[in-house]
Amino acid sequence: MGSSMAVNFAGAPPRIELTDAIAGSADAMLLLDRHGVIQFANPAAVTLLRRDSAALLGVALEPMLQHEAGASHGVIDASRSGGSRVHATVALPGGETLPIELSLSPLGGDPPTGYLAVCRDASERERLEAQLRQAQKMEAIGRLAGGIAHDLNNVLTVVRSFGELALEESPPESDVAEYLTQVLKAASRSERLTRELLAFSRRQAVAAKVLSWNDVVRDTEVMMRRLAGEAIEFHLDLEPAPWAVRLDPTHFGQVLLNLVVNARDAMEQRGSLSIATANVELDAAYAAAHGVELPTGDYAMLSVTDTGCGIPVELRARIFEPFFTTKDRDRGTGLGLSTCYGIVKQAGGVIWVYSEVGIGTTFKIYLPRAQAPASEPRARPAPAARRGGHETLLVVEDDAMVRRVVADTLTRQGYRVLTAQHGMEALDTLARHGDGIDLLVSDVVMPKMSGPELAEQLRRRWPELRVLFMSGYSEHAVVRDGAVGEHESLLEKPFSRDRLLDRVRSLLDAQR
Repeated sequence: MGSSMAVNFAGAPPRIELTDAIAGSADAMLLLDRHGVIQFANPAAVTLLRRDSAALLGVALEPMLQHEAGASHGVIDASRSGGSRVHATVALPGGETLPIELSLSPLGGDPPTGYLAVCRDASERERLEAQLRQAQKMEAIGRLAGGIAHDLNNVLTVVRSFGELALEESPPESDVAEYLTQVLKAASRSERLTRELLAFSRRQAVAAKVLSWNDVVRDTEVMMRRLAGEAIEFHLDLEPAPWAVRLDPTHFGQVLLNLVVNARDAMEQRGSLSIATANVELDAAYAAAHGVELPTGDYAMLSVTDTGCGIPVELRARIFEPFFTTKDRDRGTGLGLSTCYGIVKQAGGVIWVYSEVGIGTTFKIYLPRAQAPASEPRARPAPAARRGGHETLLVVEDDAMVRRVVADTLTRQGYRVLTAQHGMEALDTLARHGDGIDLLVSDVVMPKMSGPELAEQLRRRWPELRVLFMSGYSEHAVVRDGAVGEHESLLEKPFSRDRLLDRVRSLLDAQR
């Protein structure tokens, strides 16, 4: 696509200089004829639209663009008298779609003899907008909840004061005394609700101390085991040298107990419950992929994993809202997770959920690492050397953002990377690739074919193939469920780029 390329618009003179001008642009650009048929695509457009140049030339742009409902945008008609800019969705090979921002400018006079189309990937903008809307909604709900709790506490103070006064004036064994006792009990339950609302709104008093997640877990272990019940397997996997965090142990004990109760109810009294702590390094790539706002740095992580019914994807955005619950009325108020959310946010951390329907749920809490007390200095371990290579890796991940981050990280270190959205697509990719692969990097839970199922199929051809699984579940919970076997390793999400590269390199070296 150099200067020898000439584009003709319905008999108009060649526009060689225009193709030269746009060929090297970082933006995806297309030249269309007056009917909207693609006559030229620069390299950036080939990359963005995931089609070879030959597959784009002679194809009408309009049918590739869709409204959310599936109708065509009609951008060509809208641009005949002047430029237009629209947000569109473009169909990609393999059934995927990509949101784009499309600018269309007429060329060659009036009426136009052609158009210049500039396309930009809008997926990051849409993700940030959705993240902002969710954050604004939670902030608004928090302000409302805090205001309600404040006013309700005033009312409850009056109810409790006059109730106690009336009880003192009533005969001890009378019906009136019994009625007033029930009123005071109801007031006490309401006070607990207001405390939970204040926790969500981040307006409760905090008595923070510098300690570790292990301290909180050990202090609440007896209560957690009692709440879980004897029919549920209870596992602890605590970091041997945990980093210190600044938190209110009473509040975070409440967080742990709320998460355990939720896990127990999700498993209907049977299953496996795992509590884990770890030291992790979070980077910008993780924050972007998971829609959380966290500065890059060191964090102490607490996870609670169950093997229960899981949370449907359409409900996950609402689970931290006050009074939102899928439980029966007599089993929950809908304030447990909202209380956890408020306590964690007030401590400067983030709570994140990973769930698969029918498999289970993991809640992970990240708090920034605090300076340990002078009497208990904690040295940060030296990071492992960052290493790359030239082997061929197959990355299979259904989350597009995570897939992109992993592939980019490995490619930058010299690896040859093949990618696929799920197991079936991975098999097709390998069939086209022809040669073997040195390592499979795969998510555990994916549509159409799971990671372990894919690994099993590939080992029929390459019995010694090494596999690096990725999962949002805590590591030991996945291992106990039999997802990781010989010649395999599991990388727990989230992970830093260094951790990914170290694990990949160690598996490849072990293979030799």
